[in-house]
Amino acid sequence: MQLGCSTILFGGHSLDTALAGISRAGYATIELCAIPGMADHLPAEGSPDDYRLIRQKIADAGLTIESVGASTNLLDPDRRARFVRLLQAAALLGAPAITTGPGGVSDDEASFRQVVAVLRDLARAAADTGVKISLKPHVRQAAYNTPTALRLMAEVDSPWVGLNYDPSHLWRAQETPEAAIPALRPYILTARIRDAVSREPGGPGPVEQQIPGQGAMNLPAIAQGLKTVPTLRSVVLEIVGARDLPAEAVQQVIERSKQALDRYFA
Repeated sequence: MQLGCSTILFGGHSLDTALAGISRAGYATIELCAIPGMADHLPAEGSPDDYRLIRQKIADAGLTIESVGASTNLLDPDRRARFVRLLQAAALLGAPAITTGPGGVSDDEASFRQVVAVLRDLARAAADTGVKISLKPHVRQAAYNTPTALRLMAEVDSPWVGLNYDPSHLWRAQETPEAAIPALRPYILTARIRDAVSREPGGPGPVEQQIPGQGAMNLPAIAQGLKTVPTLRSVVLEIVGARDLPAEAVQQVIERSKQALDRYFA
């Protein structure tokens, strides 16, 4: 199992700084983020030459692309059009997947059906590019726990759409994240890892509590569960709230996290 790091941790810094830091910390792969306001390391309007240069930079750092991180509101037509452009960019980069939340709102049947309809359309765009869409069950969105994620997968019913397993969101949905893995296993395309203390939907907590081993989740059990997903090749560190930290402080966070993750995934 490879360990990766999302460039979202370096959201306030350049892609060059992110790649150098992630490589120095010993990670093997990255989620390359294209999220305005959080971590915009990949332009949606780039040229093929732009994407070739980015791909070469990543390779020169000794890293591979696990996915393009493109979290957005897919129900907004303009943002959905940008997402399709990022699908095309991901293909040029050689990324196997693109990640986002499902959108919509929780426990609203009309919203759920709208999300399904949008994802069925996007599945065709994914098939055209050869890049799979990996959806994170996300607090306050249409799919936010195991039952709603399974329903979404059943109704979208496409090999080009799967799940981005993030235990911290299931934790905040009042689930036991490791217990959800057997049910979700057939659909897991990608996986994120961080710790958390709070079980409130607002957020996983301060950066310090998201460092693996500093929260309350059973990360060793989660790691063991993820090892049983036969198609999962890497697990990616994703900590939010680090955007405004100096690069040196972000580096400390990802290095401490790597030391903990090495123990869990050894």
